[in-house]
Amino acid sequence: MKKFVILILIGFLVLLGSLRIIKGIRSNNDKSQQEAGIPTVKVAQVIKGEVEDKISCVGNIAGREMVTLMSKISGKIDSFLVKEGDIVKKDDVMVLIDRDIEGMKYEKASIKSPIDGIVMKKFLDKGAQVEPSVSPLMRVPVIMVANINAVKVLVNVSEKYLGRLKETAEAKVKVDAYPDEAFLGKITRIAPMVDLATRTAEVEIEISNEEHRLKPGMFARVNLILEKKESALIVPIKAVLSENNRKVVFIVNGSIAHKKEVKTGIYQKDSVEIIEGLNEGENVIIEGNYGLKDGANVLMETRGNIQ
Repeated sequence: MKKFVILILIGFLVLLGSLRIIKGIRSNNDKSQQEAGIPTVKVAQVIKGEVEDKISCVGNIAGREMVTLMSKISGKIDSFLVKEGDIVKKDDVMVLIDRDIEGMKYEKASIKSPIDGIVMKKFLDKGAQVEPSVSPLMRVPVIMVANINAVKVLVNVSEKYLGRLKETAEAKVKVDAYPDEAFLGKITRIAPMVDLATRTAEVEIEISNEEHRLKPGMFARVNLILEKKESALIVPIKAVLSENNRKVVFIVNGSIAHKKEVKTGIYQKDSVEIIEGLNEGENVIIEGNYGLKDGANVLMETRGNIQ
C-alpha cells in the first residue's frame, strides 16, 4: 500500500513537470514570435444586431392638454372646491367667485373645468380679488387643469433633418427623475414652416403616461429615430480605418491579417454598421490594426466585445 502511494506521488510529479515544460515551450514560442516582429492583435467577431440613426434634442414635458383659467367677471374668490392633484371631469365646478357689491347680492359665479384632467396649480388664495381684462396678457390666472394621461414634448429640429423625419416615427425620451429608463413616444406633429432666425422647425412628440410618472415641467432629453435596422452587420468602431478616402478593416484567417475595403452605414457610440465587405462571424482586428500590412502574420489575443 505504501509503495502504491509513492508511485501515485511520483506520477503526479512527473505530470506536473511535463505541464511546466509544455507551458515553457509555448511561452518560448510566443516570445520568439514576438521577438521576430510578429505583432499581437485583439479581435472581435462581426455580429448582427440593431442599429439606429438618431438625432438628439432637448425640450420640456407638458400635458397633452393644459388649460389655465381666468375669471370672466369682477369679484373675489369665495372658495376653491378642489385642491391641487384632484381629478376633475369636464364641467366640474372648481372655483366660486363672490361678485356681490355693496347693497346688492348676486349669485356666485363659477369657474368650471373645460376638460377631464387633474388640477395642476392654484395661482391665488381664497379672498383674492379677480378682475377680467380686455388683454389676455393682463389677466390674472386662477387655476390650471391638465390631462396628463399622455404628455407631449416640443423640440426644435434643424432643417437639414426634416426630410428624413416622418410623423409617427419613434422617439426615446429620458428625464432626470428616471435616469436609467427611456420612455417611448411618437412624433405627432412637424411644423409646416422653418423659423427664419434659427433654421429649425418645431416637432411635437407624444408619450403615453397612464401612471402619471412624467410631470409637466420636467426637462426632457429626446432622441428622434431617423432610421432603424433590426439585423445589421456590426463591428466595433475602432475596427474601421480611413485610408485614401476609403474605409478598410483587417480580418484574421488563421494567423494572417487580410485588409478588406468596406462600406459603412449607421454610426453609433461604439459601433458601426457594415453594408458591404464583411460577413457575419469574421474576426476583425480592433487593436493593433494601425500600421498593419496586408498579409502580415499576427498573434491573436482574447476577443473583444462589441459595445
